[in-house]
Amino acid sequence: MEYNFEWRRLLLLAVLLGGFASLGGFSAPQADEEHSPARARKVWLYCIVLFATGAACASVVDHYTGTMSHSNLRAAYVLLGGLLMGTGLFWLKILKDEVAKPPPFVGVIVCQGP
Repeated sequence: MEYNFEWRRLLLLAVLLGGFASLGGFSAPQADEEHSPARARKVWLYCIVLFATGAACASVVDHYTGTMSHSNLRAAYVLLGGLLMGTGLFWLKILKDEVAKPPPFVGVIVCQGP
């Protein structure tokens, strides 16, 4: 496995991480009284690691195999990176929806006299 830090690949990495930031990926979810803030932060960090690893796989990783005729496994790394980024985004959305969920509605019965 090799790393290729060409300027276009670094630009792609920056665009992917900037897109993640614009979707609110680097802002920690505020846990309510029902959820543990430490656990929410831990899962949030896992989401960041998943997305950043996927972005690095999809942008800067090269993998050549073979001694006589080289073949590049870049397509597999791009696919793996896309899956990791999608998983990180999906998990982050579920986390933010669950942690920031408003408390269940408790109805109040209002009577209007006889």
